[in-house]
Amino acid sequence: MVGEGDRVAIVLQDDPDPDAMASAMALRTLLGRNKLTTPIFSFTPVTRPENRTMVHLLEIEITPASTEALAAFDKVAMVDVQPPYFGDKLPRADIVIDHHPGYAPSNAPFQDIRTRYGSTATIMTEYLICAEERISERLATALLYGVRSDTVLLKRRVTDDDLLAFTHLYPLANVNLLRHIDRPELPLTFAKVLSRAMSRLEVNNGLVVLNLGKVARDDLIVQMADFCLQFEGVEWVAVAGKLGSNLVIALRNHATTRVSAGETVRHIFGDIGSAGGHRDMAKAVIPLRAWRAREGTTRDRAIEGRLRQLFTVELASSPEETESRALQRGSE
Repeated sequence: MVGEGDRVAIVLQDDPDPDAMASAMALRTLLGRNKLTTPIFSFTPVTRPENRTMVHLLEIEITPASTEALAAFDKVAMVDVQPPYFGDKLPRADIVIDHHPGYAPSNAPFQDIRTRYGSTATIMTEYLICAEERISERLATALLYGVRSDTVLLKRRVTDDDLLAFTHLYPLANVNLLRHIDRPELPLTFAKVLSRAMSRLEVNNGLVVLNLGKVARDDLIVQMADFCLQFEGVEWVAVAGKLGSNLVIALRNHATTRVSAGETVRHIFGDIGSAGGHRDMAKAVIPLRAWRAREGTTRDRAIEGRLRQLFTVELASSPEETESRALQRGSE
């Protein structure tokens, strides 16, 4: 697939996560390339504190992507994401390696999609082992963190393959660096956001919906969702916030239901923004102008009320209806 003289671009999803970044590093190692001949791209920067800490400590360089810049490369590779995610922004992909379900088929010449795997980093670790590539401490640390983060410390969608990758990588990784990445500092603004939100928290049929208004970082939205999921009687949590020109929505559940969080956000928001994820955690990023065009207003209280309506109706649907919609999208 890749000639010796080919320039290769590795493209990650918006706001790349540890699994994506580690998998990109692994693919570059597998190809025997460096950051000049095979740069890593993303259309939006890394924002979550722990992910930014990973970028800093492991010296990961991610270049801002554009459709024009990527068109200049001989080959375009994607890891931890698939072509339909980008729509018209990325007209082609030559290599696709991912573990996420729910995407429509694409026509990339080389595709390795393993939806039963807990992480793409597991797939890439297998490639490195089979190719007898040396896995450096830096790369092992990144891959181990990628496996850990996407399987939630080996508690979600973990397979024997993920466990084998973990046990192979652990002796090679820098555990002290992992500790630093795991514990980024939280801003004092999180306490203020938490205080305001708690005064409005209500549990209706196991569902909590909150809109935090303007936030400085999207990890505040995610951490609020994770926090609220711990309360008694809570089965689903949807937390939204305005980040710049976008409305970001995090959805969480306990993975005890047949309804997938990823399918839920895709069904509700896929027509106006980027949406997707796993069975127990998902995310949607919607331009505020698109939300206003569909819903008529971007006032904070109105957004919270509308989200409560949307999620209440969607989660009341039968699992069969949800699966039918997913199959229909997959055949389109």
